[in-house]
Amino acid sequence: MNKKRGNGEGSITFHKASNRYMAQYTTIDGQRKTTYQKKNESLTEFKKRFTKIINDINQGTYIEKRNDTVKNIIEKHIKQKFNDGITKGNSYNRDKNTLKSIEKCCYKFINRPIQKVTLNDIQSSKENMKIYSQSDINKMWRLLKKAFSIASSPSIQLIPFNIMQDENLIKPMSDKKTKKVYPLTTDEREKLKSVLDNEEKNHKFRNIVKMEWLTSMRIGEVLARSKNDINKNEKTLHIHNTLTKDESGKLIVGEHTKTYNKETGIDEGERNFPIDEELEDIINNQLSLKIVNMYGLLFWDYENNTFINPRRVNDWLESINKKYKISKKQLHNHRLRHDRITQWKEAGIDISAIQYLAGHVENSNVTDVYIDVSQEFAFEQLKKAN
Repeated sequence: MNKKRGNGEGSITFHKASNRYMAQYTTIDGQRKTTYQKKNESLTEFKKRFTKIINDINQGTYIEKRNDTVKNIIEKHIKQKFNDGITKGNSYNRDKNTLKSIEKCCYKFINRPIQKVTLNDIQSSKENMKIYSQSDINKMWRLLKKAFSIASSPSIQLIPFNIMQDENLIKPMSDKKTKKVYPLTTDEREKLKSVLDNEEKNHKFRNIVKMEWLTSMRIGEVLARSKNDINKNEKTLHIHNTLTKDESGKLIVGEHTKTYNKETGIDEGERNFPIDEELEDIINNQLSLKIVNMYGLLFWDYENNTFINPRRVNDWLESINKKYKISKKQLHNHRLRHDRITQWKEAGIDISAIQYLAGHVENSNVTDVYIDVSQEFAFEQLKKAN
């Protein structure tokens, strides 16, 4: 083999075994690479192509051909977040489920090397996304953007630029109509209260529903409350964690609330709720049943010796709604939380106080989404104005 070039600029030699020229060079990350003269490619063309490779390496614009797919990159990103402690249990599973949705919507390119994915590929996949809810689309779009951002980062350099940043590429809007969560009307509130205090007073889920409706706690927060959270001297209930799921989908008692900030280590959803007479009755009623589960939880499925699944409480709410005709609209845990927050707003409670009581991040616009006003309240306010 006869050396034609060297001195750190790469080398071109003639490879007798294949009867063609070959060139060796070192990439930015220190890897030794070899490229061969193509069929019908003249030596001049080969030298020109090789010179471009060397110039790209020196300018930091060289892109090595690799087979990393969009799916591979997203999988590694999800796993890295989990390993770094950014995601756990439920959030980790949500990311994995989002990837499954991306696989369905972007099946034409998800397993193709990201270097071969075009702007048109992503544009055409948007129609498949529209059948999902807007929140699901937002999650898919976020992961796709992350994949291309990683691939175009200086340390990876799989692609020369991030096509997800193209101004012509706009996130699709869902074809699904967002279901509005309505607060209960005055009549519905009275009906539900009556059912809980009379016909269904002895049902095992009655106190759970009463507590969540009274405090606006998320259902997972209610089911994670233990006797150790009760401060009898100050008459407060400490809300600091929630029932969640681990990586295998198994229910567990989480360490924090839903609004725990992983970056700052501050749980912005941790709060104390005042124990009034009604809440005290609910707590005392549960304590009288003798708390003997290993977590000291106020609510426990003693028949199966496990946590109470939030879905079962939702199912029960749906069944009593049909049985007693409480509301024409669906009755579920989230609606009760929404209703209580609305009642606080109608009562004139300051928004910052509502955010604290609801476990929302301070100054968050999420609280505004939860707050609604009933028709009766709006009409009442109009009469006062007139």
